[in-house]
Formats: sequence, structure tokens, C-alpha cells
Amino acid sequence: MKRALLWAGPTLLMLACATLMGITPTPGRPVRPSPSAPPTTTPSPAPSPTNTPYLGNTATPSPSAIDALIRSLTATASFASPFPTLTAAPELDCQLNWQSPANGITYEPQTNFATGWKVTNTGTSPWDVARVEFVYRAGAKLDAEPVVHLRVSVARGASVVLSVAMTAPREAIMYTTHWSLREGNTYFCPLSLSFYVSAE
Repeated sequence: MKRALLWAGPTLLMLACATLMGITPTPGRPVRPSPSAPPTTTPSPAPSPTNTPYLGNTATPSPSAIDALIRSLTATASFASPFPTLTAAPELDCQLNWQSPANGITYEPQTNFATGWKVTNTGTSPWDVARVEFVYRAGAKLDAEPVVHLRVSVARGASVVLSVAMTAPREAIMYTTHWSLREGNTYFCPLSLSFYVSAE
């Protein structure tokens, strides 16, 4: 009796498990669970395209590159020169040796004075008296004659004093006058004087 109970217990337990798992036992064969079906996977939807551009691994530009970009995008204004543009010509060039009076001098209003510049012809061509003139270019116009003719031709390596008679204006401020030599349409050897007029 005890043996029958010992065999019946496991048999009933196996029948109950088979019933729960939906397996019909076959006499004389051990009960094995049927293999489970492979899990089904639902494919994830493909990402929809966007209008955002792909930047990739873009490196951060250096500060110097940013500064160069800003400079290239910044508008630059050009201003016309207040006097004729000097033409660089190796055959027409000069060196200033001295100037009298020096820049920064002060004059009383309406004072008459003369300004002189001693220059040397350092170009490759002589300054022909018939072609080269000393002319007013810009700034304060302090002389009645805007053109001063050379008295003699100046050979290469020779020097000359260019002198202009001037009159100090009435208003007590600083003045600057600009002069240069000219041959035809070519301006060269720029010279200038800056001075003050004292208050009366």
C-alpha cells in the first residue's frame, strides 16, 4: 500500500504539470515540454528624414580664424585723398635735408614769414627748370601764389632750397600746409609745415 502511494504521488504531479502546460501525455513515454516558439521581434520604424543638415565632427574654429572671418565680412570705407596722389617714380625722388622754421612754431596773427625746405635730388633724372614746379597741394593756403617756379635746374645728387612766403591767419589755432614738386601730372617730394597762431 505504501509503495502504491509512493508511485502514485509523482505520477499525479506530472499529469498536473502536463495539463497546465497543454501537453497530452503518451503512455510509456516520459512527458517532455514542447519547445517554446522563438520570440517574435517587431522591427522598429526607420527614422524619418529631417531638414537638419548633418554637421559631422566639425572642429571649433580658432579665434584667429574667427577674427579673419569678421574682418572679411566687415565693410571698409575708402575716402578720397584731399590732394593729388603722389606717383612713385624712381626717376623723381628727393631727400629732405632741413626745414625752417621747424614744425610747432607759434606766430602772431597776420605775421608775414617765409618757409624754406632744402632738398636733394635723389632720383635718376634731373629736375628741369622748364618742367618741374613747386606747388601747393592741400591744407592751409597761406600764400597768394600756389605755384613757385624753380630758378635753376637741379641735377641728380644736387640740392636746392624751396622757399615760400606765407602769412599767418587771424584765428588762434594750429595750421598745416602741404606742398610738393610736380612734373606734368606726377607729384613727388611732399613737404609740409605745421604751426600755431597765438591769441591776440
